[in-house]
Amino acid sequence: MRLIEVISRWMGRVEVVLAGAEDELRAGEQALAAGDPMIARALAHSVLKRLPGSLLGLALLADACEAAGLDAELALTLEELASLAGSNADVWVRLARARQKTLAPVDEVRDTLVRGLAVASPGSDARREALLELADLDLAQGDGARAELWLERLADRRSPEVALRRAEARLAQNDVAGARAAIEEAPSDPTHGRAELIRGRVLAVAGDKAAFVSLIRAYVLEVPGASELLSSTLAWGPSDDEIRARVRLVVEHREEAKLARWRAAFARADGRRDEARAALRDALDGGDLSAAHPLLDAALEDGDPAALAVALAAVPSDHDPTVLDAQKLPDPAKLGSSEELAPLLDRMATVTTERARPWAEAVRKQIALLWIPPSGEPAAWGPLLERLDAHAQTLHDLEATARISELSAERTRPVRVAIVGEFNAGKSTFINALMGADVAPTGVLPTTATLHHLRYAPDPIARILSEAGPERIVPVGQLRATLKTIAPETVRRVEIQLPLPSLTRVEIIDTPGFNAPDVRHGEAARAAFEEADAVVWLFDAGQALKQSERLVLDEAKAARIPVQILVNKADRLSPADLGKVMDRVAQELGELGVTSWTAPLALSARLALAGRLGDEKALEASGWGAVQTLLDEQIVGRSTELKERALRRRAARIVAHLRERSVTLADQERTAHDSAVHHAKSMARLSALLDRDAEEIAKALGTSLEPALQAWQADLSVVVTGREREAVASDPVLMRYRVERGLARVVPPLCDALAALAREKSRDATLVEIRPADMATLARALVRQLAFAGSTSSQALARAAVSTLIEYAFARATPQLPAATATWLERELHSFAEALL
Repeated sequence: MRLIEVISRWMGRVEVVLAGAEDELRAGEQALAAGDPMIARALAHSVLKRLPGSLLGLALLADACEAAGLDAELALTLEELASLAGSNADVWVRLARARQKTLAPVDEVRDTLVRGLAVASPGSDARREALLELADLDLAQGDGARAELWLERLADRRSPEVALRRAEARLAQNDVAGARAAIEEAPSDPTHGRAELIRGRVLAVAGDKAAFVSLIRAYVLEVPGASELLSSTLAWGPSDDEIRARVRLVVEHREEAKLARWRAAFARADGRRDEARAALRDALDGGDLSAAHPLLDAALEDGDPAALAVALAAVPSDHDPTVLDAQKLPDPAKLGSSEELAPLLDRMATVTTERARPWAEAVRKQIALLWIPPSGEPAAWGPLLERLDAHAQTLHDLEATARISELSAERTRPVRVAIVGEFNAGKSTFINALMGADVAPTGVLPTTATLHHLRYAPDPIARILSEAGPERIVPVGQLRATLKTIAPETVRRVEIQLPLPSLTRVEIIDTPGFNAPDVRHGEAARAAFEEADAVVWLFDAGQALKQSERLVLDEAKAARIPVQILVNKADRLSPADLGKVMDRVAQELGELGVTSWTAPLALSARLALAGRLGDEKALEASGWGAVQTLLDEQIVGRSTELKERALRRRAARIVAHLRERSVTLADQERTAHDSAVHHAKSMARLSALLDRDAEEIAKALGTSLEPALQAWQADLSVVVTGREREAVASDPVLMRYRVERGLARVVPPLCDALAALAREKSRDATLVEIRPADMATLARALVRQLAFAGSTSSQALARAAVSTLIEYAFARATPQLPAATATWLERELHSFAEALL
């Protein structure tokens, strides 16, 4: 409908008749109908000369300018018309379109549509057009969530115009399933170009070959954007020989086959990716900017930093989320120093689009490998532990924070070796031989279910840490006697600090026998796997590799800790029997899948200790020389390697713990996200239903509030009877009383009525829980406003209340989504976990 017809129905033609301009106005309308807009424009100017500011003259001029394609004059004409007829929604909607054509800022166009929406009548065409165009503005900017809110206010989900835009909105929010559901609600019309374009786009994103049917139709109908979308789908979507042949046929018919964009699409569909990117770059070099987005997609898919840089330099700087994400992506092969990588990881956490996410994931993995070299060289523990500590704090995990702090402190200590074996395997005797002194409390460990740490200190002391009570510090010589006076189950840890030079190079953990009757002995022995960098495992030559030892060896293998096997008490066997034992040990270790750090060695710790204390013959017969060489070269000599492996094992356990925590929180985040989206959709639907039936609802609400308003009026009548109206209106005490009685009489039933109204309307959508208490602030403001206006009209209050409830629901229709912190954190921790393996 032409604007002059709208204005004529709205205000009539009296003013034009009185000014004697009716003939010119009618002639102008006839010129428009005859397809001669320039004559109509001249006649409109003639009318305006006779009658300046004539709404009908301006409307005729606007129609003539629109028909003649005079966009600038059209915009100016509608600006003047809007200033004179601001309550006419059609004028605002047309002005918004004119502003779009003259490339006005998007915010100005949106503001114009919102003003038209504010004055549009419920159910009018102008209201519908304003909502659809507001949705289109947001869709063009990639804001699917806000576009969907405008569409919800139409309360007409199944009409083709609404359903197709809802599909676009869902797609903009990466909800492919929701987009497919929306297009299925819209009736299929092969001649509707935009509908086919949207349908094809949704199916293409879903990876459905049926997309080509709709996209080819849109392409044949020459819908703007169809050529680009069809070529992109051919390049990225699944296709077969038949589909490619059909596409090639229509492209050649349109004489577009030589375009670089199409050459690239066919090359990519055939698997010639390098050729496809080269064709797109050629197109950009030739000034074809339409190749920028396809090149961007190709660069992201193929991981080509050079092509990505070229595409980003050419692609328009718009609100496309993929473009914004692509701008954050660095070249994985050219990352900075380890200290500069943490901010880059933070940036990768903000990459959310499907096309850019794999690149961000590759960057995360590359950073993990830079911090944790696969060669086994020392990791960048400073920035890595700092990063893990930050994640532990984000996850509010105090246990992980403490473990990270301990791991950081362990980097400066000597290599730590645990001596493990069954009770009576000779562990303490071995330690005394190793130290060259009688330091390990033999005969004590079987009754003490704890670990004994031997460390260097300038003065010999022993520290006994208890489960309850203060620690005790005693001379080393008194340790045995002191431990006998303490309940074994209360001892948590024993540290023996000695001024032995050997302890500056290696720390020793003496463990209780894991086959002792007390199960806590086995638990303490297994705890050594957590604390030690390597394990020296002593077998009793007379009964090596019993079932109990096999089970614990499996645990050591699972803990990935290096194990050196030693067979003790070799002096008790003949050389022949010892040889058989060593062969059997090697064979059974192979069957268990356990590899000794070096080949197992036989020794006599008893003779070695005697030899270390001065008996040279005993030392020679003990086999200690080979053991000492092993310890010097393979343990102490490779301490850096052993410590690095141990640090990685412990870091991996911390990362696994944090990952488990982050997965739990990610599930909670997804639940909260879904709940927020569900609530927002419900509110949007409620707002739309209230908006659709606002007049009818207000009448019913006013009727229900009438008793409360009458009671309020009765309260006021008691105090104002016999007083002049002006005096009553200016009396502040009476005004406070008026407000107080209004709040008391009207607010409670108004809150109840609004909550009940929300519940009733929600039955048509999903349930929205609005309680009377939620309406209290809103109701009090409405009643105060009515009181200050000097009115007690139930209908005035009802109309204001319904309008306010509509805006209340609409304001809550934008979901307050929780940050997906745990989700990206879990992905980063996964990269660290892989690098630490």
